[in-house]
Amino acid sequence: MKKISSLTLRAVLGLVIGLAAAGVVSFAGETERMGEGEVTLYKDAFDQSAYGEAMNQLDLGRWGRKITGKTIPSASTNIFDEVPDSPFFTNRHARQKLSAADLEKGAFVADGPDLSKPLSVQGAEQQGAHYGFLVEDVKKDKYILRFDAQGASELNTAAEVIGNRFYYALGYNVPQATILSFAADQLMAAPDAITIDNTGFVKKLTQKILQEYLLFVPLPNGVYRASATKVPAGTEAGKFSFLGRGKNNPQDIVNHRDLREIRALGVFAAWLNHHEMLESNTLDMAVTENGRTVLKHYLTDFTNSLGAATDGPKEPMFGYEHMVDYGESIKAILGLGFWEKPWQKKWRLAGEKIYSPAVGYFSNDLFDPAKFKDLLPYEAFRVITRADGFWAAKIMMSFSDEDIRAMVKAGKYSRPDDEDYIVKTLSERRDMIAKYWFSRVSPLDQFAFLGGVLSFKDLAVVYGFVPREGTVYRVEVSAGNKKIADLETAGSEVKLQPKWLSENSVIQLSIRALRSSSQKENPPVTVRLNAAGVQGIRHAD
Repeated sequence: MKKISSLTLRAVLGLVIGLAAAGVVSFAGETERMGEGEVTLYKDAFDQSAYGEAMNQLDLGRWGRKITGKTIPSASTNIFDEVPDSPFFTNRHARQKLSAADLEKGAFVADGPDLSKPLSVQGAEQQGAHYGFLVEDVKKDKYILRFDAQGASELNTAAEVIGNRFYYALGYNVPQATILSFAADQLMAAPDAITIDNTGFVKKLTQKILQEYLLFVPLPNGVYRASATKVPAGTEAGKFSFLGRGKNNPQDIVNHRDLREIRALGVFAAWLNHHEMLESNTLDMAVTENGRTVLKHYLTDFTNSLGAATDGPKEPMFGYEHMVDYGESIKAILGLGFWEKPWQKKWRLAGEKIYSPAVGYFSNDLFDPAKFKDLLPYEAFRVITRADGFWAAKIMMSFSDEDIRAMVKAGKYSRPDDEDYIVKTLSERRDMIAKYWFSRVSPLDQFAFLGGVLSFKDLAVVYGFVPREGTVYRVEVSAGNKKIADLETAGSEVKLQPKWLSENSVIQLSIRALRSSSQKENPPVTVRLNAAGVQGIRHAD
């Protein structure tokens, strides 16, 4: 069987759209040394649910942290407690607002597949009643086409494109994805095309087999609708892990578990109800920049976000339990059938109804930001600290309701009510998640030092989660290990005495936000200052 370029169709589909199976791919030179290897869903599930969980029980450091409450600080932040640009992450909307048009376009490279001539189908994969096609257009650009399940037109395709827009604007690398409408005669099987059927066997893809596949694809208004994901530029180099680091990649020096931008994926997945934030849905591409080969880390496959699952509307248990959830299983056994799980109660109260076929099951009823669970139990999402969660939440709050609508528009829902529902649900969930994380820290940001006054913004107050009245800020001023002063202010600024800076090269302010509505003291924000201005910021974990 011939390969498609340097990849088998199985590898392309597995890497770009996250289908379960993947092939063995060989690459030469620098790419082979830098890649982290193949990760399929099956291997990923075993590594996390079986091997990983067993090893966690033998990790004395992990047990020690559980007993003492100590955390592992993130290792990818700068002196201002922000995540700088990296092969994993690029600061976008939170740093500089994207326009509504840019939010809707996302990772724009081209206008999508060129339909001036039929698309050449170079391969296909069948997964139940779900299909994925690898196609090439007249410009020689390759795309992955994914379709909706029967009876759920627009569900998966909209979820794929909308999820893609959100992760891009948040700061992650994603392939370009667009909604594509086309007629049956615009797909032609290539002479050497292959297909992988439900049995896992590879065989020749003929035009007849292709037409048979299309019989199972929804045909709204007489045309087919698909999400078209462009295969990124570069050479495919495997997937990346949420734990450890690329052993053969000299640019990869930090354990991925300790990267704030990786830990935060669990928070962003909760926002988008994306229960398949998986290592097997990542993609590494080796690209040449300034004469050197570097790896660009991509997130792929968002068809199971919002209210969608592979075969139709998402079951309500997704997001509440891991694929293999030992804790929930023990609770169910001890409950003797009398204990009603939160998702079961949620489903019962909803009357087992979905909003619409295009939306599926996506509701904020009984949603708890602290308890969202990915399909697999990644340790990176478990070790997230308060500071990590605050960073993720403030990025989310940089998106207004109008910004959210701009990204949802890219899903091209035919019913305005469906678009309105998704926008409303995402806006409400954004606030629920941010309010949770802001309540666990002193959510102070945007520090500025001018004229002897340190000013800041209390994001919980700015976004209306707590009232200004009843909030005070307790400040401890120190130089080295010596305390200089204790202050308290009701306003979001601290006036400093000139001698504190004249007598010390650097002073340190530890600031806590205290609420009249709460008796707890959250961890402080530490600000380092000298006469030139703010020299460092650190939100305590």
